[in-house]
Amino acid sequence: MPFRKMNLKNLRILFSVIIGILILLCIWTYWNLNKYIQTVDNIREANFTIQTTTQILSLIKDAETGHRGYQLSDNEVYLEPYFIAKSEIPEMIDKLDSVSNYQPEVVTKVDRLRDLVQNQMEIIEKILQATKRETAILQPEELKLMQEGRLNMDQIRQVAQDISLVTSGSTQIEIEEEGGFRKLTPINFLVIVLIAFGGILLLFTRAVQLLEERDKKSKNLAKALEELEDATDRSKQVSKLLRNVLDSSRDGILAYEAIRDEEGAIKDFKILLANESATHLTNRDQFKLVGQNLMEVFPGHAGYLFNEYCRVTETGWDFKSEIEYDLDGKLTWFKVLATKFEDGFVVTFSDITKEKETGIKLANYTQELKRSNEDLEQFAYVASHDLQEPLRKIRSFGDRLLTKYKGELDENGQIYIDRMQAAAKRMQNLIEDLLAFSRITRSSELPGAVDLNLVFEEIEDDLEDQILRKNAKLDISKLPKILGVKSQVQRLFQNLVSNGIKFSREGVDPLVKVSAQKFKADELPEKFSISPKYDNYVVITISDNGIGFNEKYKDQIFNVFQRLHGKNEFEGTGIGLAICKKIAVHHGGEILAESKEGEGSNFIVIFPSSS
Repeated sequence: MPFRKMNLKNLRILFSVIIGILILLCIWTYWNLNKYIQTVDNIREANFTIQTTTQILSLIKDAETGHRGYQLSDNEVYLEPYFIAKSEIPEMIDKLDSVSNYQPEVVTKVDRLRDLVQNQMEIIEKILQATKRETAILQPEELKLMQEGRLNMDQIRQVAQDISLVTSGSTQIEIEEEGGFRKLTPINFLVIVLIAFGGILLLFTRAVQLLEERDKKSKNLAKALEELEDATDRSKQVSKLLRNVLDSSRDGILAYEAIRDEEGAIKDFKILLANESATHLTNRDQFKLVGQNLMEVFPGHAGYLFNEYCRVTETGWDFKSEIEYDLDGKLTWFKVLATKFEDGFVVTFSDITKEKETGIKLANYTQELKRSNEDLEQFAYVASHDLQEPLRKIRSFGDRLLTKYKGELDENGQIYIDRMQAAAKRMQNLIEDLLAFSRITRSSELPGAVDLNLVFEEIEDDLEDQILRKNAKLDISKLPKILGVKSQVQRLFQNLVSNGIKFSREGVDPLVKVSAQKFKADELPEKFSISPKYDNYVVITISDNGIGFNEKYKDQIFNVFQRLHGKNEFEGTGIGLAICKKIAVHHGGEILAESKEGEGSNFIVIFPSSS
């Protein structure tokens, strides 16, 4: 409705206009009623004037007729109209005179009528006196009086007629005005009633709306109060929860507000909040901390820490550091993180003294372990290199014995020399594998993009004899480039392919499949436990249909000298998979094994991608 959009100012203006219109209409109506009443009174007086004039004229006529009858009959009964007229006419003329004051022209004629009527009554009186005679013949004096009375009577009739005409004319005008007032007055009343009713209806409607709005606002207020109470309860619960969360934190938390001088520069910080851990870590009472100044409670913050806290407050840049702090005469290591909070900051800190001590010890242990590993690798390299010469001599002297003294040796002697030569060969292979194992981390070759397709082509050429001998088949998919040292990458995959051909089932031609798949660092399968250092990785899978192994040994097979079969069943030194493991880890990757006995094995290798 339009009233809902009407503001208080417009509503006041509207009611003022309505009241003004009602006042004007009331004044106009009062004026109309007053004029109507006055007109009605004038009409009534005019009618009374005409009626009285007519009555006076009638009484005069009756008196005139009566005295004539008396003259003729000498009967006093005929004088009754005369006595009536003589008694009533003066009073009537006085009334006529009193009601004709509103018309000056009528007043003059009424005065004239009074004189004429009085004159006529005097003439009649004289005639009656003259009538007291003894003869029936009219005397000359009577005739003269009767003539005079007739003329006076004519003037009375004329004056009475004039009074009636003047009064009738003004009465007609008054009647017309009275008709207009009679028509306008009900209309005025109707308009006043309608406007008053409309104003009352408008006021009632607005009042109802205001009551409805008040009820609605009351309900909304009640609802708002209820919601406020709920919000207050929730706020208290949240506040309590936050307090509990703060106090349950093992890290100390302190909130500070900047204290500035007149120029706006920070001169100190006021502590606004402290959790229980903060009081425990700083050996301060919680209630004594809150409200205190930073430099009063922790004077050791002067200088570097205070300047950093000012920088955090002014710039909003976080401050994160590990610092050694003199806390009540005891040097303590703290890990500190300060972040801006309004015109101040919030600092979170924890005691890392034990971690620092452990870290120092761990760093020392790591350094010692690294040095020990380097010594072991150096020893393995030197020992393996130095063992080569005696082995060559043993094999050389064995060959000479077989060549020069073959005829002098019996069958057992020849067997012993063959076994010695085989053992020397195995020893040489073992030493070569040890040398290769120790050289992995000592390689000076820098990693680069390695095309696996070319690598597997070279592997296929190198293993051609083994492939033909075992009637093996290689199924190699299109492979991407990886990041690594080519010689080491080739050695790793050649060992895996060679093992896939070597450990084949009896009566089944070996089949080795090679496939690859790219992954982003955050998409790597969960089975890989590496910490990604690169954005993209390549997962290469080498599958075979060989004898397989029990998966409980899937981790042990990558240890040095670990064999699942006797050396007489399958040749080898037991170092090949250890070398594969070390190459994969050295490149920031990993190698896993999956297998089922009698069905084959899957070796899954992960390398960083070159792209």
